Amino acid sequence: MVEIVLIGPAKYNELYDKFGNLNRLLGWGHARVIENLLAKKPECPRSLSDQFADARVITASLLKHGRKIAIEQRPRAESDIAVAAASILAREAFINWLERKSKELGLRLERGVSPSVKENARKLVELNGPGALREVAKVHFRTAHETAPNYYPAPPPRENWAGTRDSLKR
Repeated sequence: MVEIVLIGPAKYNELYDKFGNLNRLLGWGHARVIENLLAKKPECPRSLSDQFADARVITASLLKHGRKIAIEQRPRAESDIAVAAASILAREAFINWLERKSKELGLRLERGVSPSVKENARKLVELNGPGALREVAKVHFRTAHETAPNYYPAPPPRENWAGTRDSLKR
């Protein structure tokens, strides 16, 4: 049994604005998948995912069906065949979305912050305005600000981010 909740950039940006935190957004996404699977197989006793935050982040997002399931998270959960398969299927859905959206826009959409990513972002903004970035990119990232600085705010300076190389040197 498979369930994929594809969160494209437009929905991601909407949810990121709502939650203000990537872990809460991930918890919401995991909870939606769990709820959808429980609707198909209500007697499922547990859920397993990679550890990205405290399990309460997922539990807090569960609706009526999911309140009864045991939530298990662990580092490198992809060592479990079910989690590995889910990861592969999610990756395929993302790559398929990139290909479809690239054809639709006539621009090659890529991941990351390479010069070609920045050039295509600039072209998209020239053709469709800065709001178009919300449809194809995570706009809280620096690339959106660099592409449309009057439209998207700059992210916080890196030295204030927990877990960066600079903070690890101290």
